[in-house]
Amino acid sequence: MAGSGATYTDVTRDNIVALAAGIRRQIAQAKFVAVDTEFTGLVIGNASPVFRFNTAEWVTRATDMRERYRAMANVAKTHALVSMGLTVFAQRHTALGSYNVHSFNFLLQAQNTHLVNPTSLAFLAQNGFDLGRQATHGIRYFAGPNPHPVQVMTPEINAEGALVREIFLDVVRTRRPLVVHNGLFDLVYLYQSFFGPLPDTHESFVSDLCEMFPGGIFDTKLIAEAADPGTASYLAYLYHKSRRTQRRRREAGDPAVQARLKVMVLRPAPALPSPPPPPPPQSAAASEKPYCEQFALHGHCRLRERCPRSHDIEFILDCQEREPAPEPAPEQPAPARKRKGSGTDGGDRPRKAPRANGSGSAPRASSPEPAQQAAEIETLSISEDGGSGGARQAEYHTAAYDAYMTGYVFASLRLLLGDRLDAHRNKVYRMGRSSEPLLIRASPYSATSVTYRQTAPLLGEQPPPGSPGPADPGA
Repeated sequence: MAGSGATYTDVTRDNIVALAAGIRRQIAQAKFVAVDTEFTGLVIGNASPVFRFNTAEWVTRATDMRERYRAMANVAKTHALVSMGLTVFAQRHTALGSYNVHSFNFLLQAQNTHLVNPTSLAFLAQNGFDLGRQATHGIRYFAGPNPHPVQVMTPEINAEGALVREIFLDVVRTRRPLVVHNGLFDLVYLYQSFFGPLPDTHESFVSDLCEMFPGGIFDTKLIAEAADPGTASYLAYLYHKSRRTQRRRREAGDPAVQARLKVMVLRPAPALPSPPPPPPPQSAAASEKPYCEQFALHGHCRLRERCPRSHDIEFILDCQEREPAPEPAPEQPAPARKRKGSGTDGGDRPRKAPRANGSGSAPRASSPEPAQQAAEIETLSISEDGGSGGARQAEYHTAAYDAYMTGYVFASLRLLLGDRLDAHRNKVYRMGRSSEPLLIRASPYSATSVTYRQTAPLLGEQPPPGSPGPADPGA
């Protein structure tokens, strides 16, 4: 969850149920929230002709914003998020710039069939993203809830997807500022993954964002370039520059950012002794075999790793080759043919058993779930301002740490710019068009989308206890 020296809480399918309530309480106390995402593609390149893509509709750096949005929406609808970093900056005490900071790294695994761009995959792997761990521990979710997520036969998948979506909707419910860094694609992917199907036009998308984030959307890349033109504006550079600036302010006795990082650590309760596994449903003679007959016949066993007998197929085959051939069963006399009307449903065919689940098939026997013990969540303070060394190289491009650096840069800019920061509200950086940001402003000629109107009633649900209530968007 929070490894040695980690500066964020790792959230996976294994612990999201235990951590969700604590995460939601932190979001409810936010002063502002910073986000960052990692995904499986930015563009469509050299796609197989079987897809019949019209490449003119996939130019994600098109000059015309309508064309650019359509291309970005196409990418987000056909690709998937693999991780989401969410960093909550909450007021620590009355000192200006003082925050308690919780950073969460959500490892995600979309259940929708989706595309993977080789370049994006290589980028993730080169920056330490564990694709194997994502496959086995990623939080399973269905993108494009409309307005509710897809439900499947596996309760765990439904629970994971519902929780991660509620956590995102809590960010919307706080009405606090949302902070991104070069975040247009992040916004598009987050909307498609956890809010609903993307609107058809960028005008409706912008109108929806206005309603979703009344506290404003701030893009640190855009703000930094406007505040200090001509200097580097990539995230790691801005973060380290901001740390130096704040250190000098602190040494001079001026108000400075003080960010106390915290992580959640799950302390499991002592495990109860496991009950002995029930005996396999086998006859006395069969039970003497050293391998599991259920697995030998069907390739699976309801006891799984608790089964006392071998599931090794090579061993099973060795045993079966040494076993004597089974004796043929004695022939049974054919049953007498009944006359019509004698104990049957008006004819020779026996009466069908009633349907148990409305689908004509008997319900599955659910395997008993192991008793879960209550776990204790402990919050640890890691360091002041991320420690003297700042971000470790291995953590760059981790969604959670990128979200933390984005939030720290924003906190620094708030102190430096003061009221002038409001001039950058609801302006999002556009790659290749830095002087022409996307303006997140409602237009009298456009309305919110069908998706927003369908999902808006879900936003009326109250956040968990600890919420400070409706916030001043400028707070």
